[in-house]
Amino acid sequence: MKIKATASGKVFLTGEYMALEGGKAIILSTPQKARINLIENDFRQNIFTSSIDRKSYNFIVNDPSKINWLKGNPIETGSILEEAIRKFNRKFNNQSISIDTDEFFINDKKIGIGSSAAVSVALIKAFNDLFQTELSSRQIIDYAIDIHRKAQRSEGSGFDVVSSYIESKAVVCRLLEGKNYEYSPIEFPEEIIVLAVLSDVSIKTSIMIKRYQDAKKKNPKYFLKQAEAMKAELDHLHSSLLKKDSQLIIEHLRTYNNLLLDLDSKFEVGIFNHHHEMQELANSKNIFYKPSGAGGGDLGLMISHDRAGINGICEILKSKDINFFEI
Repeated sequence: MKIKATASGKVFLTGEYMALEGGKAIILSTPQKARINLIENDFRQNIFTSSIDRKSYNFIVNDPSKINWLKGNPIETGSILEEAIRKFNRKFNNQSISIDTDEFFINDKKIGIGSSAAVSVALIKAFNDLFQTELSSRQIIDYAIDIHRKAQRSEGSGFDVVSSYIESKAVVCRLLEGKNYEYSPIEFPEEIIVLAVLSDVSIKTSIMIKRYQDAKKKNPKYFLKQAEAMKAELDHLHSSLLKKDSQLIIEHLRTYNNLLLDLDSKFEVGIFNHHHEMQELANSKNIFYKPSGAGGGDLGLMISHDRAGINGICEILKSKDINFFEI
């Protein structure tokens, strides 16, 4: 029996940080995909192959709660595989499994577009087929969020996983009480062009979140007022998306970004660090630019309905050997 499964990458269009506070976050699916191949083998051991290091790792599962790597340990993707096997709590023998995340790398550097979330979703989809558990869409998402959080040792919003599974161009997500959540695909205007721009600087999301949480505790009065304004702006943005008003959408994106900039100045999280050059370039072409996700470098978005302006930006980025792709 041969099983294949895929899941896409993601970027935060907006809603960074307020996604943790019940604000409506807008997530975009990217063209890149994680790919899982699972096939039964004739050996007594399981074989795991990762595209990250092009190596194979043998392992056995005598007890679903404990995976024994026989030689070497593929820590990054291996930890997600371990959590997936534990989650299903089924026998796992004589399987060859490969995880291909090549599309999440450019020039051997990983792009910050949710490769681990995509791997988590693709694994759950593959195991759902293997064990014939007939999970619902919601259960697949919940399983993937759980194994992703455990493997990453973090308590993120889980919206990267939601977007990776839904694979709609845009998804609006919101956290509810008790770690529950709601999501809905939403139509994104075709005339709005989103260009993802990569940098050579990256920082762990968990570090950025910790800085944010620590500063929030130190500045409770400021935070309550600022968070209220930011979440209200996300509601306005959602309304403008429903109206398919591209000009209004970009205006609300700008307003939320300015509020996030004010919060970053107060909290000193470093969200806008290493984005100044791209910000200046975008301003020179009258194009909106913002960090995506936790910020601190790695990935930013150029957003406009001016195709000629975006094309001009692309030529400049090429001349500077800066990597980018259109979403």
